[in-house]
Amino acid sequence: MNRKAPLASLVFCVLIAIAHLARAGELDYACSTPPIEVTFAVTDHHYNGAVNCGNIFLQSDIPNAPMVRWKGADATKLYTLLMLDFDGNANGSWPDPVAPGENSTVRHWIVGNIPGDLLRGGGYVESAGDSGKMSVLQPYRAPHIPVVSDRYGIYLFEQTKRIDFAAVTGPITNFDYSTFLDTYQLGEPKASNFFVAIYTSESPFSGKPFHGNDVSAIWHQGYGKGKLAPSKQ
Repeated sequence: MNRKAPLASLVFCVLIAIAHLARAGELDYACSTPPIEVTFAVTDHHYNGAVNCGNIFLQSDIPNAPMVRWKGADATKLYTLLMLDFDGNANGSWPDPVAPGENSTVRHWIVGNIPGDLLRGGGYVESAGDSGKMSVLQPYRAPHIPVVSDRYGIYLFEQTKRIDFAAVTGPITNFDYSTFLDTYQLGEPKASNFFVAIYTSESPFSGKPFHGNDVSAIWHQGYGKGKLAPSKQ
């Protein structure tokens, strides 16, 4: 009787199970508890720049990378940050349920090897001095929406060690985030947050009338008619 065969089968099954657990699941727009603190310096400070589980920003108001902080970070660990757009030229717009568009997934920001003590403390802000410390694989790319709105998910993944990332090349559209996460064994996100960016032909604070493909013309009825609250900062 060959007793090695059952043992070999058991080892094989365990290895398969471990590999399956390590694989990244499908990401979605979500807000963890506690969420990642993401704060934009909104142009002209017309309103609060804090991302809050699906709140709305004008795309023209967030041209620069936000500050990212997470109080749940382990000070001894390193983290990878992703900002992704799964709508990607969808045939429709939030808040109506629509399928991902032909450009999904669009990568807007990828930074690896962010120290946990930085995330717990003053927070991470992208700068020219990141080289040699953090690994900026995709510099922040502001939302650029040709019509109406898109949603943007921001995720933090905990690394088991410092990672020597390969360059991320090619178009930002149709980004295979699952392969990226699997390649570096990043698993599931430890924390997340998301926001909605909307297109307007003119800033609502300019006093000029809207025109073209923006909220006043074709956005979901009953949304976007109120005034944006002034910043309390």
